[in-house]
Amino acid sequence: MQRLIEFILGLDRGVLGQQGEYSLTFDPVWPLQQYISASAWNILLIAGVALCVWGIYRRESGSLKFRLFAGTLRLALLLLVVAILNRPLLSLTQTREERSVLAVLLDDSMSMRVADAPGETPGEPVTRLAAAKQLFTKNSGALLRELRAKHELRLFRFSGSASQLATLSAEEQIPGVLQELERIEPQGQSTRLQSSIAQVAQQLAGQRVAGLVVLTDGREMPAQANADTAAHPAGIRLFPVPLGGESRVKNVSIRSVAAQDVVFKGDLVSVRAKIAVTGADAPQDVNIALLRDDKGPVLGADGREVTATVRVTGDGTYDTDMVFAATDAGNVALTITAAKLPGEITDDDNSRAFQITVLDAQVNLLYVEGYPRWEFRYLKTQMMRETSVQISTLLTSADPDYLQEGDRPIRYFPNTMDQLMEYDVVIVGDVDPRQFTDAQLQLLRDFVTKKGGGFGMIAGPRYSPHAWRGTAIEQILPVDISATRAEEGAVEPFRPALTAEGVESPMFRFFAAREANDRYIRELLPPLYWFARGVSVRPAVAEVYAEHPSITGPDGRRAPLLVVGRPGAGRSLFSAIDDSWRWRYYTGESIFDTYWVQQIRYLARGRKVGQRRLSFASVQPVYELGEQVQLELRIIDDAVAAQLPDAVGVDLLDATGKRIASETLQRAGSRKDLFRLLLPAAEVGRYVARLPSVAAGIDAAQATFDVIAPRLELSDPSPARSVLSQYAANTDGKVIELGNATSELLAIPSAARIVPVQTNWRMWSSPLLLGLLMFLLTLEWLARKVAGLI
Repeated sequence: MQRLIEFILGLDRGVLGQQGEYSLTFDPVWPLQQYISASAWNILLIAGVALCVWGIYRRESGSLKFRLFAGTLRLALLLLVVAILNRPLLSLTQTREERSVLAVLLDDSMSMRVADAPGETPGEPVTRLAAAKQLFTKNSGALLRELRAKHELRLFRFSGSASQLATLSAEEQIPGVLQELERIEPQGQSTRLQSSIAQVAQQLAGQRVAGLVVLTDGREMPAQANADTAAHPAGIRLFPVPLGGESRVKNVSIRSVAAQDVVFKGDLVSVRAKIAVTGADAPQDVNIALLRDDKGPVLGADGREVTATVRVTGDGTYDTDMVFAATDAGNVALTITAAKLPGEITDDDNSRAFQITVLDAQVNLLYVEGYPRWEFRYLKTQMMRETSVQISTLLTSADPDYLQEGDRPIRYFPNTMDQLMEYDVVIVGDVDPRQFTDAQLQLLRDFVTKKGGGFGMIAGPRYSPHAWRGTAIEQILPVDISATRAEEGAVEPFRPALTAEGVESPMFRFFAAREANDRYIRELLPPLYWFARGVSVRPAVAEVYAEHPSITGPDGRRAPLLVVGRPGAGRSLFSAIDDSWRWRYYTGESIFDTYWVQQIRYLARGRKVGQRRLSFASVQPVYELGEQVQLELRIIDDAVAAQLPDAVGVDLLDATGKRIASETLQRAGSRKDLFRLLLPAAEVGRYVARLPSVAAGIDAAQATFDVIAPRLELSDPSPARSVLSQYAANTDGKVIELGNATSELLAIPSAARIVPVQTNWRMWSSPLLLGLLMFLLTLEWLARKVAGLI
């Protein structure tokens, strides 16, 4: 029966079975309806129809009863047409509920691992993240069930950005949500609270949002705009739940580690670390240790473990310095670690790994001197005694039949690159450059700039450096000698003043203890009397290690005494003094020997590292997550560089030796000797980049680097309650304390509303109205037929 009625009314199947209120309405569209209302049109039409029917049947013949009956039929027919012109509709009015949405944002950044939040057991604090999770997971998710009954829950996690965990709208979803919450770990490297809130608000746009509940410590890392000036989601209330204790957070972190990347076996290696301390309530000591990769201690020259103690007097950064002797050749992986303070939030940032390369090689030195001055005599003798150096000397003022001294005596300066390549370092003293041919000087320049050799000049009063102006050697010196001149005679005694770079250099590291070393150089080092004047440092290409304590140079800065530089592939050094031999007095040979051996080793590093004819290494040993890892391949041998393609393959291995990627080193522009590879530091861990043999006779090489988690999140993890309060105030929200969170969250009013929904079906084209029209027309026709009017 229902289907028959639906057919008669022209309705789809099942329309009459829907819940709601049915009504008949009209939707007329009349000409000039904006001026003449639909009611006026209907009055005019009905009046016109009535007059038309009255006029027609008033003149018709027949009985009065017939004319009344036929007129009524005609009037009903025309009124039905008027009703159809008013476009009748069958309307079904129903109601729809728009549910309230409550969004919960859970901070999963690294600062949430701080254990200063109240736990379920009094007196036993838990991490901030654990406290947040306990709020929802305790009692099998009872709070989630009560909130779900009132709102549709949207759960998000955020640190650098927000991502949705779940939409909770049914009872059966709760166990899965509890599992998702338990799996969350505080691994986020930064906290962007402001942008994460804006991101979630955008996702919820157009919905009935009761509010955004944000469980966080409120610490923006990196710092964002203040909450009072930040943009807030329009119409959405924020309910921050601050996590974290009121007391200052205790933490010790190793901010940075600096050490020489390449040293020689037996060298004293200085490891400098910067330590950051927060929450130090009273002066206390922080113990620092140096460990090998297998976590065993590093031993010093005295056989004791290498350690240091930093006296902490308050929040801030502290520097420490440790020295050990390099005893094992090869790549040595080391870790510097700081002992955990009582009550410290985490020890994840208490250590940093780094790596040094220890070379076990003898340095071949060629020392050319103009005349047998004291510097030459003592330096030559000392290097002949030094087992790690093999020296050849060339005294240009000697007679032709003079037997030159050294471990490998020679008679003349090399004339070919093959002869010069037998040496790692060439030192030139107070020599007249006319003792060399132009070809020999150009050869020496190419030895440094192209082959990675080392070159040093020891100034003297007769020729060096002023006589070398305009020569090929001037181009590789780390100093400008344009204002120098010959200068005899002594000056007032002085001790060199070390720059920051000189303090860290092993050339001036005579004692393991930094304080004792600094005091010796400042007060006890035998004074000097002569130095080359008129020298200035080449900007951007050189580093000054020592300066005159009072006399200035042509550039207005203190006159440089020891300067190093990197011309091309090699290294260069300029020493403005010629009486370091005085340092042998009252000190034995250790000071003089250390000073010169370290200079020679510095100059030799370019050649020794490149003896395999190439160098493959990471630009830095440690990268933070998200940084760009840069690997560089330098080709020392020109013949090898010429035969390599523009791209060289390299395999990337993880700490277990498993290959995780194959990458390509690309040639750096037009340079034939340099290849580079940039990689994203995407995951924490230790990695090895393995380079296969690129040419015959060249061994495979590898570069090791570490990717660590950034320490920014833990640099200042104290809760920012004032920021969260401002967020709540600016959005008409409320700060909810963790202890009252259950009742406060349940008190958030619902934003749900009931919305009426009306559905219309057109009736003017229904079979019912068509049937009525046909019925009235037929009935009137029959009546007129019977009356003989047709």
